[in-house]
Parts: sequence; C-alpha cells; structure tokens
Amino acid sequence: MSYLVIAVAVLVMISVLTSFKPSARQKRLVILRRYANERGLHIEIVADAVTDQRGSSPAAVRYLLPWTAKNIRHDDQRHWLLVRGERGKLSPWKGWCWFQQEAPEDCHGSIRRALDQMPNSVNAICSNSFGLGAYWPEKGKVDEIDKIADGLRIISKNKNSE
Repeated sequence: MSYLVIAVAVLVMISVLTSFKPSARQKRLVILRRYANERGLHIEIVADAVTDQRGSSPAAVRYLLPWTAKNIRHDDQRHWLLVRGERGKLSPWKGWCWFQQEAPEDCHGSIRRALDQMPNSVNAICSNSFGLGAYWPEKGKVDEIDKIADGLRIISKNKNSE
C-alpha cells in the first residue's frame, strides 16, 4: 500500500513538472518576439484595433516601431489607424478603411508602399504617440517580421519615390 502512495505522489510530481514546460506555440512566440526585438520592434499586447458590435475588444498583438529623435516630428495629425476590412471610412487602398483619424495626404504614398511590402496577415497599421504599429496575429514565419519591420520603416521615413 505504501508503494502505491509513493507511486501516486511521484506521478503527481512528474505531471506538475511537465505542466511547466512551454508548449510548441509558446516556444515559437518567444522566437518570433525575440527576433522582432532584434529588428528594433517592441511587442505589445493591446486591445484589438477595432472593437466588435458588443463593445468587447479581444487582445491583439501590436508590433511597434518606436519613434526616434529623427522622426519625432509627429503631432496630433499623425495619429491614425488603418484597418483591414469594411468598417470605417474608405481609404485609397482596396480592403482597407480608416478608423477614427486618417493619415495626412503626404503619408499616403509611403503607406501604399508599406502595404505592398507587409504580409497579408497584418490586420491594421497605426501611428500614435509611441510610434508606428502593425497588428499581426503571429501566425506566420520569421520572415514576415522582416516585412513588417521594413514596411513600418518605409512609413517612418515617408520618402516619396512614387
């Protein structure tokens, strides 16, 4: 009987210890986020870019390129949100709408080039007082982070090479 109690106790301890082991998805997220950080992006768990009809806002992941001293020229007009879908004010790009404020006209060329660069899984891009962000569900591969970072840098530099 005492061997049975010891065996059960050992099995319980083993199951508890294995529950601390990260899942494959958690390991993948660590790799993605570490790589994004190496590319100069900050990862934020935020409310979704657009809330649903009930007003609930599920958590989303935003990859943020912080403003630097060179591009800190933004002001309140630089706060904008562009979302994939049909909610909001129509934008010049098919499948994308402005939600709340739209970007100044002089940014539209760089936004178009960034959208062409970024993966189709990006749900929204934004500009706020912290920097430029891309809402991404983290379901792609590491090379998609390069595309997101490059796209955000295109907007950040806002070079008009049309």
